[in-house]
Amino acid sequence: MNDMQVDTEHAATGVAEMAGPGHQACPKMSLVSSNCRGLGSPSTVPNLKYLARTYKPDAIILEGRGGGVAILWKNTLKCQIMNYSLNHVDIEIVDDLRGNWRITGFYGFPEGGRRRASWNFLHHLSQTSQLPWSIIGDFNDILSLDEKRGRTDRPEWLIHGFREAVTDAGLIDIELTGYPFTWFKSLGTARAVEEKLDRA
Repeated sequence: MNDMQVDTEHAATGVAEMAGPGHQACPKMSLVSSNCRGLGSPSTVPNLKYLARTYKPDAIILEGRGGGVAILWKNTLKCQIMNYSLNHVDIEIVDDLRGNWRITGFYGFPEGGRRRASWNFLHHLSQTSQLPWSIIGDFNDILSLDEKRGRTDRPEWLIHGFREAVTDAGLIDIELTGYPFTWFKSLGTARAVEEKLDRA
């Protein structure tokens, strides 16, 4: 979304309903991930307010263009930052109902020549803790050809490499409901392209 414009047709949220010890029902936890290009623009604060009012998330994960990740959470959550870099923030959520777990906000390298570094980093992150894990963000990769529409197809080695990295890290892709693409460029032109780059 250019300049952090919120397009409700393309906005994606993830809501996880988890069971605590003894499989008792726990309140839902809502997480919103947004790729915000241009955090310094005048529309940033109004758009963040829109996300907070509309989805009432417990946490918001922001990925910036070219890197940079931030996680904002309600003060009712007990969170501890485990580690971070330009491309990720890894936090542990201290949860008396569900047990402690971890969430990572992730931004994959957009350059084709650096994708292997993103995949290797996913593997590294999967090995840093034994806590239950959720990773959300802009991976800049797709798992299959049907996750892209327009222009030329993505090379098969990129799709296969990312799929292998997801499997190797023990991750399961949460099904996206609603509009199937999370990123777009040049809509309304012959060069239009849409892809599912953001996922949980």
